[in-house]
Amino acid sequence: MGNAGSSRVVNIGFEDVTSADPTRIPDIARQLDSVNATGVSISVGRLDWIGFPSSEFKDWQSEEVARTGRDYVREAIDAFICSESGQRRTISLNIDTLLGRELASRPDIAGINAQGGVSKNWASISAWKHKGLTDRLERLVSDVILRYSPDSINITELMFPSYTFSEADFHDFQEYSGMDCWPLAADATIDAGSPLIHAWRSDAVASIMSRVAQRLDGTSVQLTMDVRSPLNEDLRGRLDSGQDYARLLEIVDRLNIWNFQGINSTGYYDTAQLASFYTAKDPSRFGIEIGLWDQGGALSIAALEHELRLAEERNVPHLSVTPTSLMNEQAWDTLRKIWGSPSSAKPEN
Repeated sequence: MGNAGSSRVVNIGFEDVTSADPTRIPDIARQLDSVNATGVSISVGRLDWIGFPSSEFKDWQSEEVARTGRDYVREAIDAFICSESGQRRTISLNIDTLLGRELASRPDIAGINAQGGVSKNWASISAWKHKGLTDRLERLVSDVILRYSPDSINITELMFPSYTFSEADFHDFQEYSGMDCWPLAADATIDAGSPLIHAWRSDAVASIMSRVAQRLDGTSVQLTMDVRSPLNEDLRGRLDSGQDYARLLEIVDRLNIWNFQGINSTGYYDTAQLASFYTAKDPSRFGIEIGLWDQGGALSIAALEHELRLAEERNVPHLSVTPTSLMNEQAWDTLRKIWGSPSSAKPEN
């Protein structure tokens, strides 16, 4: 099998981008050559944990950057942008919107679920709207475009799956809905599955992405976004998390649908099903991202090969595999088998 004319991307996580092992990046570069990868997605970090030195974002530099002063993102781009034979790869810079470190020091911006639990990763909708998070994401996007001139910017983990019930969020929900209380279930508890709550969350995500998209105006940089795959027969997306596919496609160039077979919330459909629902109907606007996470560590090699073969059989035009930190030699061998190694690729006429 081959991947001629298709985008075959490998995602390099922050743990590899900033690895203290001096052989790690060169090793990944050699593996990329061996699997005919056409592009890479490189993690820039999180809003509160970035992989390059910056006076503007000094408070949010990662420990590695603060300690060494190195620009890990630039080093990764330089290592991966061209294959050994000189073929240029596409460069996507991936920005994670989770906020683990900052939430520990700023509990006022943390999301709260319907039971009163406080999130360790997700900020509240009100914090995104009124406490500078959307503005920071906008500025970070502009900064990395100016610094690195990538082919695309990808936004990941931008969702509001359950932690949207703080007092400040309620005031925002009131303003959106006109209601004077949360929607209630039959037992008088908050109906967290209310379509109105889902619509409010989707409005919040779309609003953030619209502001990000404005920062790309006048550039040739594409904007893509990772989204959860459907959890049931509702193929509009994941409105429970604020990810309304149709609405987001009015804003971004492409949605990368997570196919994480080892995670219940994103493994309901396999690659063939997702391809028939989305990429077959709109191949330029949807991609599929195969995730290697599993409860026991990494997805089995058999499962990885199965999903990769389904992608080839269904001619999925935009396919990515994530993350490199979970790829052992068997996983790379599987990519070589399915995507084709340089030695097995047919020469161009």
